[in-house]
Amino acid sequence: MILDGTQLHSFEQQLRSQLQELILAHRPDQKFCVGLSGGADSTALLVAACRVLGVANVRALHGNHRLHPQAPEWVDHCERLCEQLRIELVVGSLDLVPGNVEAAARQARYDFFASQLQTDETLLLGHHSQDQLETVFMRLFQGRSLLPMRVSGRLGEADFLRPLLAFTRQQVLDYLHQQGITWIEDPSNRDEALTRNFLRHRIMPLLLQRWPSLDQAVQRVTSWQQGQNALLHELLQEYGDQVSFAELPESEVGQRAWLRIFLELRGHFKITDKALDEFCRQSQQGAVSRLDLAANCALMGWRNHFYYEADMSVYTRAAEALPVPLEAGETIEFGDQHWTLKKVAPGREDGFYSLGKLCLSTRHKDLTMRWRGRQADIKEVFRDLDVPPWRRQALPLLIWQNEVVAVSTLVISERFRDYPTNAVAADYCRLLTVQ
Repeated sequence: MILDGTQLHSFEQQLRSQLQELILAHRPDQKFCVGLSGGADSTALLVAACRVLGVANVRALHGNHRLHPQAPEWVDHCERLCEQLRIELVVGSLDLVPGNVEAAARQARYDFFASQLQTDETLLLGHHSQDQLETVFMRLFQGRSLLPMRVSGRLGEADFLRPLLAFTRQQVLDYLHQQGITWIEDPSNRDEALTRNFLRHRIMPLLLQRWPSLDQAVQRVTSWQQGQNALLHELLQEYGDQVSFAELPESEVGQRAWLRIFLELRGHFKITDKALDEFCRQSQQGAVSRLDLAANCALMGWRNHFYYEADMSVYTRAAEALPVPLEAGETIEFGDQHWTLKKVAPGREDGFYSLGKLCLSTRHKDLTMRWRGRQADIKEVFRDLDVPPWRRQALPLLIWQNEVVAVSTLVISERFRDYPTNAVAADYCRLLTVQ
C-alpha cells in the first residue's frame, strides 16, 4: 500500500510520484524487488521504497560477484540493512563467463535478477541521472547510438523500472546523510582503468565545469531520439515474424535501423551494426542467410524474405521424432504439437479421403505426392511451397503407405481429393493442430 505523500521525506515524495506515474496507477497491487548492491544508490532506493510502498510489498536481491576480498562483508552489510528494514533478502553467488569483467558481471547480475523475479513483481534499479549521462557518452564513444538507458522494460517474465533517473547523485547522497544511513563504497569504483570510472572521474567533471547544464542538454537530445525510436516501434508493431525484404527501406542506413527496431520489439538490444549489415549482404546474394541472436534464436533470410525464429531447436527435435500412427477422430502428440485427424463432410477444400492406416512422420526420403498434375518428389513440393530449408526437416508429413497425403496443414495431394473408385469405404478428413 502506497503511503500518503504528506508523511514522506521530499526524496520519498519524488520517488512516490515517479512510481505513481510509471506503474502504480495501472497496477496498484504490484510487488517490488530492489537490486541491492549495498552502494549509495541502491541503498537509498531500497530504504525509500520501503517507506513509500510498505515493507510487506518490497524485498531485495543481492548478486555476489565474488570479485573482491570484501565481498563477504558486503553481503553481511546488505543482510543487516534488510534485517533493520524487516524485509526479505535473496543473495545469489554469481558465476562470470570469461571476457570483459564489467560486461560479464552485469550479465550475471541481470540473469540472477531474472531468475528470482515473480510475474507480479517489478524490479527497481538504482540508476540516477549521472549514470544516464555517462551511459549516453559511453554509447557515443562506442559508436552505438545516443539512446539512453530505458526507464522501464522486460527482464525475464517480469518488468524492471529505473525510478531514480529523475534524481541527481547529490540528491541520493543528501537523503542518505539526512536519514543517517550508511552504505558500501566499492574500491573498484575508483579504478580508472575501467571505462565508466575514467569517464566519471576524469571527463565528466571537466565537461560539467564548462557546461553546467550538460545533463539537461543531453536529456533534450535523447528525449527527441527516444520519441523517434518510440514512433518506429509503434509503426513496426504490425509486422509478424516473416517479412518481405521489399518492406525495408532502400538505403543501407534505413535497412539497419528498420531491422534494429524489428529485433528490439522481440527483446534483442545488443546486435551490432556490423552484424546487421552482414546479414543484409548475405541475403542479397540469394542463399540462406543467418544472424544468431541468442541461444537457438536467429534471424534467417531466404528467397527475399526474412524470418524471426525464436527457437531453432524445435526443428531439430521435430526432425528426430519417430513416426506416429494417426486414425480418423484421434488426437496424438508429434513434434511438440498435438495433431488431430477430424472427420468432416466431403467436399471441403482442406479435406481428403483416408484410405486406411495413416501416420505422421518427418521422413522425406523416397516420398512423392500428386502435385500439380504429376507425381512429384516431396523436395520439389517444398520448393514450390516456399518452405524455408531449415524448416523442411521438421515439417510433418501425413503418409499412407509410401505416399504423402498432406504436407502438414499446408497442402493436400491431388490423388486424395476425389473418392477413390477402388475403395470399399473411406473417411473424409481434415488434418489440424490443436492447443
